[in-house]
Amino acid sequence: MITDTSERILGYIRANKQARVHDLGRLFNISQVAVHKQLNKLLAQGKIQRIGKPPRVFYVPVMRKRVSISGKAAIFSASTASYINANYLYITPQGIMLFGMDGFYEWVKAIKEDARLVSLSKEYVKMHQQAELHRSPHGWIDATEKMRITFHKSIIKKLLYADFYSLPKFGKTKLGQLVLYAKQSQNRELIDRVVAEVKPIIERILSVYNVDALAFIPASVPRKLQFMQEFNDQLSFGIRQIRFTKAYRGNIVVAQKTLSRLEERIENARDTIFVDMNHSARQVKNALLIDDAVGSGATMEETAKKLKQLHLVRGEIIGFAIVGSMKGFEVIREI
Repeated sequence: MITDTSERILGYIRANKQARVHDLGRLFNISQVAVHKQLNKLLAQGKIQRIGKPPRVFYVPVMRKRVSISGKAAIFSASTASYINANYLYITPQGIMLFGMDGFYEWVKAIKEDARLVSLSKEYVKMHQQAELHRSPHGWIDATEKMRITFHKSIIKKLLYADFYSLPKFGKTKLGQLVLYAKQSQNRELIDRVVAEVKPIIERILSVYNVDALAFIPASVPRKLQFMQEFNDQLSFGIRQIRFTKAYRGNIVVAQKTLSRLEERIENARDTIFVDMNHSARQVKNALLIDDAVGSGATMEETAKKLKQLHLVRGEIIGFAIVGSMKGFEVIREI
């Protein structure tokens, strides 16, 4: 049974679309403990939602219920449902992660193509399977030929992806979304997910190519939580590292993703990325150069050149990107 206080709190939240604990305490002249008690009742009854994390927590009216795909499962073949459940992720505009068929159904509703749900699901499976044909038995995607086409005599011996960033029509892949939102939201939980997906692939690269040093492309944009630094810390392979830093001649930070022309990206990488020689003076045989995403390949190529010019790597440089473009090294502007 809803108390008068619960009813008044619910009425206020519905009328104002949001409320915080201290606001409700002042409005109804009750303690924060009492407010939490009433809010917990309303949460349990499914009448409100809790959004955010302390100290920014808001209580809002319950939005429309998301329709689970489970009620429509009969219209899909078992193989289609199983494939999408294993590979699909949709992140809603509200920041909710929906995996598998539930996420696919929500995406189809978002683009207002409900009537084509079954045909789109079949098309997604076909397109994803075609993309997977590029994956080697080791688990990575070999993009070396595209590097050769773009740069002719590339310094990079091999360029490998953990996955493509996006698929035509269907947008960002599961790993592409995890990388994008891990960086943009500086979310450790998402970084953990990325590490779990990618670490086994990197371990195989280290073994196959006899890598004895790692080098991480430095971040272009200052952030409190740097994705690549967190990614590096969690990998913890215990092998030597060559360290880079980013420095600008001017006072304006120009991120690679803002540059549309290949020549601009080459110039940006060449003139702003430097080796930290205090930690990287000793020469190594083979190095693995890691970036979160490869679009044009300019950053990877120019950074590899620095390793060779400074005689820090006498053997091969292998490039690895968590995600990369699928066609012709299109520019990735989001990450």
